Order: sequence, then C-alpha cells, then structure tokens
Amino acid sequence: MRIPNINQTGVPGAEQISLGAISSAAQAGMRTTQALTKVVDDYQVMSDKAEATAQYGQNYQSSLMALDASYDEMINQPHFDDKNNPTYRDISKRWNTLSLKHVSETLNNFTNKTASAQYQTDISTYLRGKSSDIRGVARTRQVDYANGVLASQILSYSKQPDGAKKIQAAIEQQVQIGFMTPEAGVNELQSSLEDHASTQVTMSIESSTSDTDLDAIRLSLINNTNPYLSLSTVQSAFTSIQQRENQIDKDFDDEQTSTYVDTLTKIVMGDLTNEGEIDLLLLNEKITPAYHAALSQRLVEEIKGPEVDDWAEYSLIKLNVWDYTAADILNNEMLTQGTRIKLLADLAKWNDDEDKDLDWVATQSGREATRQIKAAFPVASKQFNPFGAASAEADNALTKLYERVIALPVGQRTTSVIDIAKEIIADSDKNKNKAVGPVIPATIQEIIKQTKGGSPERKKMIDAWRDKNAIQPSQDDYFRTSQINIMSLAKELGVIV
Repeated sequence: MRIPNINQTGVPGAEQISLGAISSAAQAGMRTTQALTKVVDDYQVMSDKAEATAQYGQNYQSSLMALDASYDEMINQPHFDDKNNPTYRDISKRWNTLSLKHVSETLNNFTNKTASAQYQTDISTYLRGKSSDIRGVARTRQVDYANGVLASQILSYSKQPDGAKKIQAAIEQQVQIGFMTPEAGVNELQSSLEDHASTQVTMSIESSTSDTDLDAIRLSLINNTNPYLSLSTVQSAFTSIQQRENQIDKDFDDEQTSTYVDTLTKIVMGDLTNEGEIDLLLLNEKITPAYHAALSQRLVEEIKGPEVDDWAEYSLIKLNVWDYTAADILNNEMLTQGTRIKLLADLAKWNDDEDKDLDWVATQSGREATRQIKAAFPVASKQFNPFGAASAEADNALTKLYERVIALPVGQRTTSVIDIAKEIIADSDKNKNKAVGPVIPATIQEIIKQTKGGSPERKKMIDAWRDKNAIQPSQDDYFRTSQINIMSLAKELGVIV
C-alpha cells in the first residue's frame, strides 16, 4: 500500500518503520505540549499565589498599623471632656464604628478572593481581641470614676454631723453594684468612719471661741462612746485643744491691746475726754486693769510734748518705724503731739504694706501669677477632677514660685511675683525643647521596612537619618532593600529554597 508523503524504498517493512517514526514523533509533540501547558498552569498558580500573598500582606499589615495607632490614640485621649464628663461611656461604640469602617474600606482594595477571605478571617480575630481589650479599658475607667465620685462624697460627708450614715450608704451602694468587693467595702467603711469622727472633733475645736466650749469638748473626749474615735485621735485632740486655748488667749490679749491703742490715740488727738468711756471698756473686758489705769492717767495728764521735736529721736523713729509699736510712739515725750500722730500714720501704712507683702498670695499680683502658672501647666484630664485641682506640673511650679518669693525681703514680694512666675514658665519651656527626639534606625533599610513608601513618616525619618549621620542616602540602599524584599517573597512562594 502506498502511503502519501512516504518514500517507497522497495525494502520490505520500510513503510511500517516510517509510520512508527511518525507515531513516536507525534507522541513526543503531545508530551511537549502537555509539558508547556503544565508550565504555564504552574506559573499561573504561582502568580495567583504571589498576588494573593502580596495583597493580603500589604492590606493586613497596613490595617494592623492603622488600627493599632487608632486604638492607642483612643485610649490615650483625656478621660474627661471639657465639661468634666467621663469619656469611657461610649469608647467601645466609638472603637467598633471606627474599626468596621476601616475594614470595609480596606476590603474594597482586594481583587483576589483568596486574599480577601484570608484577610477577613484574620482581621476578625484581631478585632475580637481589641474589642475585648477596650471593654476592659471602659470597665476599669468606670470603676475608677465611681471610686472618684465615692471619694468626693466621703470628703463632703465627713464635714457633716450626720455624715456617718451617708458614708455607709454610699459605700454599700458601691459594693452592691460590683464596683468594690465586700472586703474592700468593709475596710473603706472603717477608714472613712474613723476619718469622719476625727474631722468632726477637729472642726468642733477649730470653731470654738471660748474656754467654756473647749472644756465641753475635753469632757466629751474623756467620756468618749464613739467606737470610730481612735486613741491616737483623742490624744491629738487634747493637744489641739491646748493649742486652741492658747490661740484664744492670744487673740483676746491682741484685741485688748488694739482697743488700748485705739483709745490712747483718741485721747492724744483730743477725741476722748470722758473717763466713763474708759470705765465701760474695763467693765466689758475690752481692756485689762493695767490698760485702764494707764488710759485714765493719760486722760488727766495728756502729754502735749515739747514745743519742738527732738530731731535725733524723730529721725530714729522715722527711719525705723517698723521697730516701734503704736503705744511707743504715742507715749514718746520727746516729740510734739502733731509729730506723734504723723508717725502713727506712717506705722499704720507700713503695717498695711507688710500685711499685703507677707500675704502676697492673696494679692492681685499673687493671684495673677498663680493663674499664669496653672494655665501654662494644665491638668491632663485623665483623672476625676471635680474641684479644679492643679496638675502635678503646676504644683511643682507653684512650689518653686513660693520658695523664690518667700526668699525675697519684705517689700519686694508683691512687686516681683509675676516676673518670677514668667521666669519659671520660660525655664520649663526651654527644658521641653531639649526633650529627646524619636529613635532613628541605623540603616536606610530599617527605615524603609518600618515606614510606608511616600509617607510623611518615611521622609521625616530619612531626613533625620541624614542629619544624624551627615551623609546622603544612596540609591544602592533602596535597590538593596528591593532585592531583599523580592528574595523573601520568592522563598515564601517556594520558587527558591
């Protein structure tokens, strides 16, 4: 049989041999096609896997960085708003809204279904953990806030005579709603009732105005029946009673001395001529018998003084008026009546200025200096602050202000306090400017690894790296980083071992 395109050799079997060759060649061609098809298919699988890995890695890592930053920012926000309301109440809701919005927007970036599915699985696990964490943060802040309110209530109730019942009710409520354990509640109640008993005794002593009042308090302490009034409190109260008695006696003596000086001044100036007024002061215990005798004597024998002042005596008193009392000046026989009255006015003015300078905190300048410092060091609003207490930084600055002002001589404090406050604020600003900056990685590769391409963070860190090392980044640094990334991806895909 003649087969087209096959040479007829005339040799038996030659045609069969040629057919075998053709068949073998055809089978070899099929194997080659199959091999090529498999290569293409394998490449597509690897390409799809690489695409899925790249999309997943980029979006998942980006989400972790963004969500971690948002989480940190949220939990580090002030614990109280500008109206002093706690911000923990909606923190979980705000986190859920923010995180779900981010995930929804990120899913729109996927074109590979496998990568999208894996991202949803892993990011859901991450979000469940973060949601649990933020609920814990909210619970902790809720308990802290409740304890802050309780402390404020106890402080207020401790100053009320019937505050013990209110304190007990407030603590029991905390235990019932679970903000305090029963054991902690018992300890807090014991401590708070002891403080209440001590505060009530202290307040009664401080408000006493006579020895009779203090004697009554002393007797009540001796016959104490309050189980929350400790022995140490009673002992301290007896000491306070003695101090209060001394203060009452001193105040009484000072008042009598002041009345004596006022009356003596009236006699010298001719405004008092009736001895009956002096007798009435003695009858009402406004002056001592000794003061009464001295005033009666002066009333009948008023010292008019010399016709001319003794200049040396006048100069001595004029230049050192703060070393003399009003009585010293009024009874000075070396000065005329008019001069004594003028020196008395000088003494009064000096005493008034001294009082203002000694109490510089209460002056307008002192209040303004305090305001400036509190404004420069505001409260961070991370703790319950119902009474507008100063921040720790402001407390430190106010301490420095007090120490520097009190070291000044009397007469310079009120005029210097604002300037000193400004110096303290300026010194603090200088120290803040010296604060340590961000940590700069040692290599450009580390910077590229830690930051996103084209991001402000990367540019800022590269600029800082350049300034720190005084050299410009090389293109080789970026090329080497790209090579490392490509090799890492190839190893992950199994293309190379």
